[in-house]
Amino acid sequence: MNELCHLRGHLPTTPVGQVALEPLVRLAVRMLRFSISPGGAHQVTTGDTRPGRRHWVYGRAGQPCLRCGTPVRVAAEVPGDAERRRTWWCPNCQR
Repeated sequence: MNELCHLRGHLPTTPVGQVALEPLVRLAVRMLRFSISPGGAHQVTTGDTRPGRRHWVYGRAGQPCLRCGTPVRVAAEVPGDAERRRTWWCPNCQR
């Protein structure tokens, strides 16, 4: 979700009703197919398998966005969540 929102330029808080779902689903399918294909880069969304460059925003809190250099932000999805789920985004690329 974090990576798809970043690539499509959506804030993760954007209501689903305001998102063009077909392009988002097409991109998700392409990413998943690449991830599972022979020679694909499992769990790599940028296409770059070097450490620290595998994801656009996921797990990159405080680090520069790989597109624009703005520090990536992170927030707990649900305060006190035992699973510690987080949402990452670039405040410049995602509006």
